[in-house]
Amino acid sequence: MRRYLALIGMLVAAGQIHAQGRPSLGYPPPGRLIDIGGRKLHLDCAGKGRPTVVLVAGGGAFSIDWALVQPKVAQETRVCSYDRAGLAWSDPGPVDETVEQTISDLHMLLKNAGEQGPYLLVGASIGGIYIQAYQRAFPKELAGLVFSNSSNRVGRVVNGEPGLIWDLTEDQIRSTFPLPASAKGHAPTGENDPFDRLPRDLRAVRLWLDNNLWQKWEPTKETAESTLSWRREFLREFAETDASKEHPLGSLPVVVLASDPPAPESERHSHDQAGPRLDFLSSNTLHVTVTGSGHEIHLYQPDVVSKTLARAVSAIRNGSPLLRRKDQQTRGCVPRRNLLGRSVGEHGTLSN
Repeated sequence: MRRYLALIGMLVAAGQIHAQGRPSLGYPPPGRLIDIGGRKLHLDCAGKGRPTVVLVAGGGAFSIDWALVQPKVAQETRVCSYDRAGLAWSDPGPVDETVEQTISDLHMLLKNAGEQGPYLLVGASIGGIYIQAYQRAFPKELAGLVFSNSSNRVGRVVNGEPGLIWDLTEDQIRSTFPLPASAKGHAPTGENDPFDRLPRDLRAVRLWLDNNLWQKWEPTKETAESTLSWRREFLREFAETDASKEHPLGSLPVVVLASDPPAPESERHSHDQAGPRLDFLSSNTLHVTVTGSGHEIHLYQPDVVSKTLARAVSAIRNGSPLLRRKDQQTRGCVPRRNLLGRSVGEHGTLSN
């Protein structure tokens, strides 16, 4: 229930992105502002090598939230974080936080910035549905997917009762918009857990970004478009998993970082939660249980995230299975081919 309520709050936080302009001058962006066609998005990259790791933040989160992970990954390969439209230093778009705009924006951003694939996409929280939608739209660009506590039970309160957005009708979701003026609440005065784990200087930047977001958000003008887009994406992903007893993504390398252990096979087609199906998307899957972590694993246990990403990068480069043989608990094997064409494949789990 705690995670369920937290994700309802995440929907509200994500809603704050709409109708935003770029922040007033204060702290300069750490990366570059890239024109994607009449508006600019903020992209911050470091390191060299392939695959290029692309860090996709959760709802209402910023590129700087990856600050405890990105420098360590940059020691291994090229890595980029960015701010979606309307967040931090990025200009707003027509329909911010919808799946369609988000993946189109990211594709154009990487292309116009001159970044080279293949990409290992990392999605935190709601970022998980974005990276899977990106894979569907641009499969040839990807080397793999990493889900970090990807949204599991995303809810919305309708007539005083919480419900999962994929169980609610479109009309039920629309009935909850616009939000009351009271939803705006008070201006943020500090960065609480887990963002207080960031270095002091970045906490100041984040508070400034939060205040910019708060000042410009108008809950009474909020629309249902992003939530409806998420609903459609979840239903599409459920349908893809339900349609086949095999692995929808074939042998594409997939890593699942989660606070909980992998679900049993019996939960594979459950719609009560979205998380269990992630372990069955590919025949070449590694599940890392991050014991004791809060929702934002990259802030609670950044070393686990950076080491896991380094391991995934190495496996992709070498064409080796994500799970080492000494650690394997095999659930089946379908061969895949690495960048050099060698055939490999395994599926299993690890605990941290």
